[in-house]
Amino acid sequence: MAQYDADKVRAQLERRIEEIEGTRSRMHAEGDGTQANELADYDQHPGDAGSDTHDLEIEATTDVFLDEERRRIDEALTALDEGTYGTCVVCGKEIPAGRLEAKPDAVRCVDDQRHFEGEHRVANQPPAER
Repeated sequence: MAQYDADKVRAQLERRIEEIEGTRSRMHAEGDGTQANELADYDQHPGDAGSDTHDLEIEATTDVFLDEERRRIDEALTALDEGTYGTCVVCGKEIPAGRLEAKPDAVRCVDDQRHFEGEHRVANQPPAER
């Protein structure tokens, strides 16, 4: 069984949740000002509208990544609660302590994570890049 301090791991994961929510709050607070001033920007150069659209797309993409990280953290917290933390969800082998220390939200061993990422990378590429 991988050696880890459950309280320390839980504290790390919960601290990261707070960081994620803080980032999300700051990001949305900054974005709200852009749309609230829409009428004030009526005479804005058309190129500036493209910059605003770009900023909104970056915000939406960041939200997707933050949601995924939060989902992984919640999965790791559930594993802690159930006593399965440190066990690969694919092969059932122990996840090395070094991996858990570096990535406390890891739920797969390195080999299974590599395989998982390889499958999803191909599935998410445009057809021309496959």
